[in-house]
Amino acid sequence: MAKAGNSEGGARRRPTGSGRGRAVGAGKRGPGAGDVGGAGTPSVELTAKLEPRKGPAKVPLNTRVLASTEARLTWLVNDRQSTVTNVVDVALQEFFDRCSVPPADHDGRITEQES
Repeated sequence: MAKAGNSEGGARRRPTGSGRGRAVGAGKRGPGAGDVGGAGTPSVELTAKLEPRKGPAKVPLNTRVLASTEARLTWLVNDRQSTVTNVVDVALQEFFDRCSVPPADHDGRITEQES
């Protein structure tokens, strides 16, 4: 039996763009995302969205979860118009609080509290 392949005789490849590995909601634009003010200058709303936001430092966290967990996460992100980063951060903070993990400072260091 011959191997399945393309017209050039090579192996078939999976189609790209399956959605895996992309951020949830990637490619979606909010209302007014393309609005510009008069004379070619950006509107106030657009300018406010483009200004850099200074927030707490973030670091990458890679993990694997059950497919059922990912489905629930995706549903929550879509339902609450949130981001995976925010949902995971809130969930982990609540879990750490329940487990009495001491808080970390802004540099990510935990200072052990004496009892």
